Amino acid sequence: MFRRVHEVRSILQYLRERAPHYGPLARDDLHKFRDEIVKASVGASISAAAGLIFACFLSVAVIVSAWDSPHRSAVAWAVCCGWGVLALGGLWYARKAISGPPPFQLMAAAVARDYTSLLEMAVRQES
Repeated sequence: MFRRVHEVRSILQYLRERAPHYGPLARDDLHKFRDEIVKASVGASISAAAGLIFACFLSVAVIVSAWDSPHRSAVAWAVCCGWGVLALGGLWYARKAISGPPPFQLMAAAVARDYTSLLEMAVRQES
């Protein structure tokens, strides 16, 4: 029983020593993640707004150009289908952007290294 208490105490001591190292790593990861999110959001917002305005004016121009022709309804449906393709492309792009690398890689790597060291220490103490 005392051996188990000693193991737990040594593990807690190890964790207490390693805990201050996680703070700067977490801060760096958080800053990188924030910068990436801000850049991606601003770029996507500007691009989406400009693209939407352009597509709206283009759609109106195409329909107005075909207004007096016998293919008026076909052109309107083609414009509608074009908008559908654009929406599906946007969904595909958003899904691709979300599946990027996970945040907090530095912190996760440090925790994994410490966990491995902790397991090695526990195995050495059992021997």
